[in-house]
Amino acid sequence: MTQPHREQEPFHWRSAISYKTQERIVVRGYDINQLAGNVSFVEAIWLTWMGELPPPNKMKMLEAVLVSMHEHAFSPSTVSSRFAISGGNPIHAGLAAGILTMGNRHGVADVPAHTFLEAMQKAKAPGGSLEQAADEVCRYHRENRLTLVGFHHPQHIKDPRVERLIELAHQYGVAGEYLKLAQAVEAATEKYWGRRLYINDPGIIAAICLDMGMDPDQAKGVSILSRAVGLIAHCWEEMHREGAWRASSGADIMQPLDLRLQLPEFYDGPADRELPTGR
Repeated sequence: MTQPHREQEPFHWRSAISYKTQERIVVRGYDINQLAGNVSFVEAIWLTWMGELPPPNKMKMLEAVLVSMHEHAFSPSTVSSRFAISGGNPIHAGLAAGILTMGNRHGVADVPAHTFLEAMQKAKAPGGSLEQAADEVCRYHRENRLTLVGFHHPQHIKDPRVERLIELAHQYGVAGEYLKLAQAVEAATEKYWGRRLYINDPGIIAAICLDMGMDPDQAKGVSILSRAVGLIAHCWEEMHREGAWRASSGADIMQPLDLRLQLPEFYDGPADRELPTGR
């Protein structure tokens, strides 16, 4: 039997994020000109990603997270951006090169976020607990010789950014079950590695983003958005201060991220300083 013909709906974009006409641009229901000058960029990020303006505590926490990760001197993404620029590329190509370097082992929070989500399901199952779930995470990774992404840092014994973010998460009232789980996993690493694998910045950002209601992909977006700020600065500096084909001849070269290549004496920016009183 012949099926009745159904007229196909003409193609169009469908989105709950925004729309525009010749006269207006509307984001999550708000006219862009009403937002400009009235909300901060961090509030605009939250609105665009999450659908509503953030409560003040989450706005402050997201801002702190973005600041915490925006620059980390020379890392895989930074060096990739600089090498792309040294080949004569424009700044957006250098930025793209750096972002494309941010994979499962560098700078992104989605992998630990997925780990924490799966572990939390086990913790909330009948008879489960955060400690049991954390132990299972460590046991599984160790027995299968997997990298526990979100823990340990190749250039820091203990990531210096983490303690401050934990402090602010409690201060702003966003510290929740995922932060507790992340800390339980850190504690459990001693049993399986014989030493403590301290949680790193992407790991703690993953836990905080989950506690604020984001999903792993949004947590990854936070990492990328934050680091883009520093990458643009490195692209610009490479473009305006250095020559092409970096270290192509006449120089001994070692592992390009070795801390000996980025010592304080090689830095020629402003001297160490404190924020003004009241900031």
